[in-house]
Amino acid sequence: MIIVGRVHDKFMRLHVILIEYCTYIDISIMITVMDDLDMHDIENNHLDEENHQFGSTDSEILHNEKNQSETQDMNDIGNDHYDEENHQFSSGDSEILHNDGNQSEIQVTMLQHNMALANNSLELMVEASWIPTLGSIFKDIKDTIKWYKGYALRSGFDIRKSTERKKSGITTSKYFICNRGGLPNTSTIDRISDDHNKQLRNSNCKRTNCKAFVAFKAIPHSSEVYLWRFQQQHNHKLINQDCMHLSRAKRQLNVVDQAFIHKLSSAKVGATTAYRLMCVIKGGCEFVDGLEIDWKIFTRDINCHIGGTDANLLITKLQNRKENVTNFTYEYRCDKKQLNALFWADDTSKQNFELFGDVVSFDATYCTNRYCMVFVPFTGIDNHKRCVTFGAGLLCREDTNSYIWLLRSFLKCFGKAPIMVVTDQDPAMKKAIEIVFPYTKHRFCMWHITSKLPLKVSWETMNESDFKVDFNSIVWDFKIVVNDFEMRWDALMVKYKLQDNKWMKDMFDLRSSWIPAYFKDVPMSGLMRTTSRSESENSTFNRVSHHGYTLNNFMKAFESVMERQRNNQIKFDFDTSTIIPIIKTPLEDMEKHASMVYTGTIFLMREILHSLVSCSQKSVTSGIVSDICIVKHKRTNISKKKVVVEKKEKVDINSECNFNTSEGDFEVEFNREDLTVKCSCMLFERFGIFCRHIFCILKIYDIQNIPSRYILKIWRRDIIPTTVLKRTFRYGDSSGNVEKVAYKVFSMLDQCLSSLSNDDKKLEEFMQKLEVFMTDIGEQGSDKLSVTKEAHIDKLYGATTNPEVVDVENPPMVKNKGSGTGKRLKSALEKATIQGNKQSRSCKTCGVKGHNSRKCLKLLNNSKIIEIYICLEIT
Repeated sequence: MIIVGRVHDKFMRLHVILIEYCTYIDISIMITVMDDLDMHDIENNHLDEENHQFGSTDSEILHNEKNQSETQDMNDIGNDHYDEENHQFSSGDSEILHNDGNQSEIQVTMLQHNMALANNSLELMVEASWIPTLGSIFKDIKDTIKWYKGYALRSGFDIRKSTERKKSGITTSKYFICNRGGLPNTSTIDRISDDHNKQLRNSNCKRTNCKAFVAFKAIPHSSEVYLWRFQQQHNHKLINQDCMHLSRAKRQLNVVDQAFIHKLSSAKVGATTAYRLMCVIKGGCEFVDGLEIDWKIFTRDINCHIGGTDANLLITKLQNRKENVTNFTYEYRCDKKQLNALFWADDTSKQNFELFGDVVSFDATYCTNRYCMVFVPFTGIDNHKRCVTFGAGLLCREDTNSYIWLLRSFLKCFGKAPIMVVTDQDPAMKKAIEIVFPYTKHRFCMWHITSKLPLKVSWETMNESDFKVDFNSIVWDFKIVVNDFEMRWDALMVKYKLQDNKWMKDMFDLRSSWIPAYFKDVPMSGLMRTTSRSESENSTFNRVSHHGYTLNNFMKAFESVMERQRNNQIKFDFDTSTIIPIIKTPLEDMEKHASMVYTGTIFLMREILHSLVSCSQKSVTSGIVSDICIVKHKRTNISKKKVVVEKKEKVDINSECNFNTSEGDFEVEFNREDLTVKCSCMLFERFGIFCRHIFCILKIYDIQNIPSRYILKIWRRDIIPTTVLKRTFRYGDSSGNVEKVAYKVFSMLDQCLSSLSNDDKKLEEFMQKLEVFMTDIGEQGSDKLSVTKEAHIDKLYGATTNPEVVDVENPPMVKNKGSGTGKRLKSALEKATIQGNKQSRSCKTCGVKGHNSRKCLKLLNNSKIIEIYICLEIT
């Protein structure tokens, strides 16, 4: 158990190192990682390597007659030291250089910090290698900061920078003091008065005028510095090592944590959940920099830093993608420099539209960003019958002009209009489609229309008659022709006395826009009769977006949805190419051919099987070239039961079919010369695949394969190369390649960690090598400046968040008609409908809903009978 515990501890420690290492993109960020790791484990041998020699007895200071006077001048500068926090130092406390002709040796023994507690004292010990030695030489100021941070961390206090002396632009001395140094702020601010414009700073660090400090001086004609003065006494309690992770220094988020918060935001994971996940990954809260509130503050800082440049930053990123990503397109429009509309699509979307763009559905959704811009994705169906997004737009207003601009941008991007467009009954959409897509068939969503039926007719007509059944039999019947529909509609209105119903009249006037009989001549019209595909896509986007998102956060969420969608396409393509379907019918050649050309989702085994089980040729009329066959279709209720077909084989099939076909007689016309075939059910015209009636005739004429002219590209397998689907425009800026390499490095190191997790010795060796490598990286990048929070936010977003010139300003806050305020007045019928849909509790005594056992009349009546009986007994 002890060995397992040691391996687990090293595994967790190494995993932390991997996480901290692999997220960094360049050397300057890696330096910050080294600063954090050096405070923990890997700096024990660094001091000797850098010739600091803190514990050494041969600390040498080079001095001669020429530089002795220069050193004295620097001592004079240090003696006059006075910092901005009212921290005063007395002059002449430490004399370092002695010109006695011999080298001076100054050594400080083991340092002990005594802190007076209530009736006892706590003694904190610092390792000998970290004890400061006056005269120790450092190669530059950064090295001194690195050392003093480590010393303060082990001693139990925080530090901050203080006075810096310069001469001719060159730093001659630098002071670092305890974080509690300086006098406490006792000034008061009249918050009621309007004269003051300074806010009282709320800080968790209370200053106690602590005198602890350290001072360094530059060696003339060199970049090196030496430890000049050191004051170790504190006038306050030092922090216990068990609580050091709560100190201000350890509460500063490094760039790994900042990137972690930013990346999880694209999956609608907030800072609080991100903090808890990191605690689990690193093995405890004490190993995570910062507290939960600090992670939330960083999210606030990102939003504040972006501020008024949100729209300009997004346009800049899209322009970078256009320059770096193949065939990426975006269009935007401004109104008085404010972003008014936006449309974008990448190369994969364009290829999807080229193959699957005959029928397109689009619908607006709300609450995806803080500006209340309406999000409009264009949705279709791919070769696996899954939703596929062709492009998307953001609009400030849902008016006709906005939709006209959006559709024109769509037409400019893809080069052609779809055959049919499915939307709801929005009048702005209808007018825009008529103007931009004049030759496109516009279809209204049938679900939106039929769902209003209970609100447009009386309750008695809806619930106490067969009106609903009769209405659906007319509206949803795909076999009905135009004349039959109009006759049956008139008869329905007369039967239920709805001739004067205004809504019914309006729907009849719009019949060519939603009744299936009017779309029989439109290819693939059966793919979408409702906007349910758009509703599904909108729900997916709403799950990863938030009404408080900036435009850039929403774009990252959109990209994550696109990556998952395309990864699912790759997964279905892989399943189609690797899974060999089981041949279940006697028509082996036909079934094998269908499995080789169609995807696994479209594979027509059920239609072929039903051609044997449910269909039979009733009669045939032969012509010179063509034969007219009457196929009798009898619906077979086979819900996973054994069905006996030819050759006495038993097969399992499900009664649910992908493409519904009603029972009855169907006419199939077959041309014997060119093998053209057509069925009166028009399943091929509506969906692009053969029906069971045609398969029944092909079996009779001994046709072994599906004619090539009837194998549409939309249902074929592997029509989009995997390389195209794997393209992502998330790496659309100049640093995209570096980011991809960083993710690859993380994957490789994580794989190494998994391989060594069961070997204690090799895991230890790997961690030591990794620490040495990270130390080397820190030394190579020591001359680079540290990354500020603002600079790292710019790097996360791939563009400058505060440019000198802002070309595009943030969009205005506009409430659209569908965004909702929650204050709409509801009718009595709507309230009753909502109340009726709620689940009510049932009484346990009588089983009736609407009351409980305490209010049950049956129980109350029994209680009264018992009371009367008792009274009679007493009397």
